[in-house]
Amino acid sequence: MNRQNTISIQEVRKDPLAFLRQINEGKTMVVIYHSKPFATVVSAESTVSRESKSTKRMLEYAKLARDSAHNPISPTKSYKELYADDMANKYGIS
Repeated sequence: MNRQNTISIQEVRKDPLAFLRQINEGKTMVVIYHSKPFATVVSAESTVSRESKSTKRMLEYAKLARDSAHNPISPTKSYKELYADDMANKYGIS
């Protein structure tokens, strides 16, 4: 933990507005209580933007996976037959 991103609970109590301003500027602060990390505080906006980015990325990957699934699975064939057909297509074996 680096010193500039930590703050004691006493400092938060002395000037809570200054603490909130630092959080609002995008800093992540670790609140220390009895010489131990008590809480990590981040801006709500930074959390939301991080979550929305990861959600967008996850949806993009899901779309890629869906688009790459060319052949639907036949309900009448066994897994062994499906695997054999897939390998035959992949390596050009008839």
